[in-house]
Order: sequence, then C-alpha cells, then structure tokens
Amino acid sequence: MSKARAVFFDIDHTLFSHTLHDVPASAYTALEKLKQNGSQIALCTSRAVEELVNLPPKLTDLLDGVVCAQGGIIMDHGKIIASKIIDEGDAERVIDYCRRNNLVVRYSGVHGENSHDLHYTQEISDLFYFLYKMRPGQTLWKHQPLVNIIFYTRDAQHVDAIRPLLHNSHLMVMHFANEVTAADANKASGMLELAAHWGFDESQTVAFGDGYNDVEMIRRAGLGIAMGNGCDEAKQAADYVSDDIDRDGVYKACLHFGLIEEENHAEN
Repeated sequence: MSKARAVFFDIDHTLFSHTLHDVPASAYTALEKLKQNGSQIALCTSRAVEELVNLPPKLTDLLDGVVCAQGGIIMDHGKIIASKIIDEGDAERVIDYCRRNNLVVRYSGVHGENSHDLHYTQEISDLFYFLYKMRPGQTLWKHQPLVNIIFYTRDAQHVDAIRPLLHNSHLMVMHFANEVTAADANKASGMLELAAHWGFDESQTVAFGDGYNDVEMIRRAGLGIAMGNGCDEAKQAADYVSDDIDRDGVYKACLHFGLIEEENHAEN
C-alpha cells in the first residue's frame, strides 16, 4: 500500500521550535522522507501569509501547500485557491467593539496582508517578534474583505460581549488571542479542502498539532497526532501522542506509523 499522505503541520511548538528558532533536524529528516514517499506536505496555521515570511527557507522549500489564517486562506504551491471571507457586518461589529473598549485587534485580508487596527501594546509587539521575527504594523481597517480577526484579551466579559455580535462567523476562544473566521473556516475544513484538491480523501490525511485550535484538525484527520508538549485537549482528541517537539516528536510519530523508515542518525 502506498505511504503517500496529505500531511498537515501546525507551525509553532509543533514543527517550529522556539527553543531552537528552527525546525528540529529530525523533523527535517521526516519531512524529506515523507516527500520521497510521495506525500504532500502543508502547514495548517493561524498565522497570516505575511507572518510566514521569516520561516526557514529549508522548511518552505519542502512545502506543497499552506492553510493559514485559521483556514481563511488555502494555498497550493504558493497560489491562493480559496479565501473564506468574514461577514462584513460581523467584522464591523467586532472591530468597533474593540475600538470602543481599547482592545488590540489584528486583521488579515484576502491577499495575505495583516495589520493591527487602532493600536498595539508592547506585550503584543514583543509576542510578534518572538513568534514571527517582525514587529506588527498598524493601519485602520477600511472595510476591505477579511479572512481572520484576532482580538487580544484575557477578560471573559469581553469575549462574552463579542460572541453575540457574530451572526455569521466562527469564534475560537483562546487564552489570550481569540480568533474570528468565516463560519465555514477553520483548520480542519482547510485541511480537508486542500487534501481533496490534491486527490486525497479524509482517511489519507495526517495532522500534527499541539494547541487548542488544533483539536478539530487532529480529530478530523485520518490520523491525528498530538505533540507531547501539547495541551490536554489536543492530546485527548489525538489517535496518538508523540514525544515533545524538541525530543524528535514529529520524527518518532512518522516512524511509529510506518510513514517513513528508520534513519540511523536520529535520536531514540
């Protein structure tokens, strides 16, 4: 039976180690071997297109596709094949609420551009630099079509106030960065749409993730793998929990399921 699969990876803390500021060597080996087996490799991330530019070229050269902006944009070999637009009324109500309540809000457009609306804080600036090696931009939203909105708050009262403002959109509540997408956009739907575009059915998909926003992707994949450093919800949704990212978790899971063959120099 062919080992070829459509294999999807969350980026931060799944494939990209912020301890190493790179993809672990064993994960690169796994990606290369997956490609040799005929698999298609894709990222599946909340990052906007612009937030991918500082990823290592060695990684991006191995990619066949990207699902970004939490499923808002789907790309095949650098070409956007689908954009999931947030209802304009929902976008206006959320951004207006954030402006009136002094919440930091980041938006992503259909062409991959992203910016903060009214302002951003030093905490957000430092977070951006830590994750993306860039500082955030700031441009007022002028009603252009959006595929992703992130509003930053740890206050459940703000989340509860924003939830009823969304009439036709999806809200992913996180610990700090809360994401709004079109009703039909999330990592799982993006994964399945890109896999189908490549000719793979759901049973031929593999998903690696660590975070709460990876749960549905892990659950829906033919094989869902959570990283050992992942959250409890991701682990509970997974078919298999691998080792931590910095302990060859990606490589070990691929080896465990026979997606690749043993590499002598990999750590055990």
